[in-house]
Amino acid sequence: MPVNRPPFGGAGRRRRNRLSGSSLVSWERCPRGWMVNRRLGLRGPVRPSMLLGILLEDAVVGLLMESPPRDGSPPHGRSRWLEHQGAMETEIVQTTPVDSIEGIHDWLHSLVPEMADYVYQTLLQQWEETPWKTDEADIDAIQVATIRKQIRAGLKMQIATANSCLAEGGGPHLETYRMTGDPHNPPAPRWDSTREEKAPGFQNSGELVDWWEAWEISRPWMKDPRINEPQRIHHPGGWASGEMDVVHRWRSKATIVDIKSGLHGGRPQPNLEAQLRFYRWLWHQTREADAQGVDCLEGWFLLDGHVHRIDAHEDEDMDTETTRLKAIRNGMGSVPEQDWEWIKPGGTPTGHPLHCPHCDGMEVCGYSSKPEDRALRVFLPELHTLDPDALPQGSTRIAKLPSRICVKGTIDGGWIENENPYGETVRVANLRVGTTYVVVEESESGVVDSDAWHGEVAIADANPGHHRDRARLFLDGRSRLIDPKSDQQWIRLGLIPSRATVSGEVVSIGSMSGTSQSGRPWSIRTLHLWDGSGVVEIAAFGSNRSRTFDSIVVGDAVTIRHGELGWREGAPQIKIGRTTIIESIER
Repeated sequence: MPVNRPPFGGAGRRRRNRLSGSSLVSWERCPRGWMVNRRLGLRGPVRPSMLLGILLEDAVVGLLMESPPRDGSPPHGRSRWLEHQGAMETEIVQTTPVDSIEGIHDWLHSLVPEMADYVYQTLLQQWEETPWKTDEADIDAIQVATIRKQIRAGLKMQIATANSCLAEGGGPHLETYRMTGDPHNPPAPRWDSTREEKAPGFQNSGELVDWWEAWEISRPWMKDPRINEPQRIHHPGGWASGEMDVVHRWRSKATIVDIKSGLHGGRPQPNLEAQLRFYRWLWHQTREADAQGVDCLEGWFLLDGHVHRIDAHEDEDMDTETTRLKAIRNGMGSVPEQDWEWIKPGGTPTGHPLHCPHCDGMEVCGYSSKPEDRALRVFLPELHTLDPDALPQGSTRIAKLPSRICVKGTIDGGWIENENPYGETVRVANLRVGTTYVVVEESESGVVDSDAWHGEVAIADANPGHHRDRARLFLDGRSRLIDPKSDQQWIRLGLIPSRATVSGEVVSIGSMSGTSQSGRPWSIRTLHLWDGSGVVEIAAFGSNRSRTFDSIVVGDAVTIRHGELGWREGAPQIKIGRTTIIESIER
């Protein structure tokens, strides 16, 4: 199946310390660029294409979830996807009965204009709400006519797939569809039925496949817009995951498809090929030997309607690929924490895990559609307002933020599930010494064996932090139990560093929102501070997002006093709390 749960429980959201298709592409192009974009989370200003690509994918998926009536009555004249979005004021078009795959095309083709208008208006709204973005001329260049063309290109490619299914007699699963419904788990998403229901309308066994059956059978698995949770597939070992766009399963072997909103233009696509081959490997790793395999990979380019086909590696190659990807994952994990020597000239020599032969110092290889073009860019600017040798009083240099401490105590209340600010379910326990206690959080699933992490314990390499007005310890893959008699610098529970004051110039701004596993909405706005020694992420959740914080722009210099120290997958994060003070540093 294209979706499963993380192997150790917890949330399925994307994590910086899991190997993914996008992180693999970034690492293989430039490990230093991976460090900037993935580990530090430093991103450039948002381009309209970033927002539009997600909206277009959702619209195409919503269109392919449609089903024409089987009884000869006219189909509905408004996209179910628009209704799902609550856009009930959109126009209802006149339709005629459908009796062929060409008729399906004409019907769905007529629904696209209203969908494109909705996508465009949503894009404008999202653009207005984006805190850091490119020039306004970029959004002015987006045309509704182009959006219509892109959605219709996705429809045309699926129509071609349905015609192939019809020509091949419905494929090997035809009779199963007729007898019991979609044989795949999870089934292809469809507006007119729930996951458990068999779609009505299939013919009796033995009859020739017809147009309606070919459309229903060829419908791929896609990310269901009705599901709020991430729809990812996770490696059994927990160290890799991926989220596929489309998987066609109507043939004996599957085809994995990645939807691209842009232009193919006849150019080589090394990044797409690396990403799809990662998905092919992940598919192999998550199913039994007799399950459906993969023999084809495709990229669907919506701007020019091009299908970029890639041969999938054979099953016999998967062990070699596992070894290669594990080495890459281990290389990512070997990058030292809070070591900023790599940003200095000559800081990533041959043999360093971040070594790139093309860039050095403050430059990294940027993205380019031409593989031979490294598009070098400076990722950290010169400081104009802040003097790194004379930081405001009380500020800690970012490179010196406290990390990785050793503590002793007793865990005697067991581990329970709790929800973190991102809406993820995590496990927590109380670590106690006498009447002093702190909460210990398993921030990376699979770290804690609750039988071993019980009673008298000595913990090494826990990350100190703060949460809900109390000190907290965060455990990840480097945290471990050790002999309490070890020669370590033990920190008393009452002296755990949990707050920090930092100063720096703002070099990046971002925002995220989502829905927790319990259905609770959450939002976060982030900025990154650079003080000449290192970079740290500052995060404000929900009600802690003040007007002052939201008014900060890239280039401002600020001091964050009494921020709540935290850790996010191996990197420090300072959260804005109720007692945090934000001060502007004047030029």
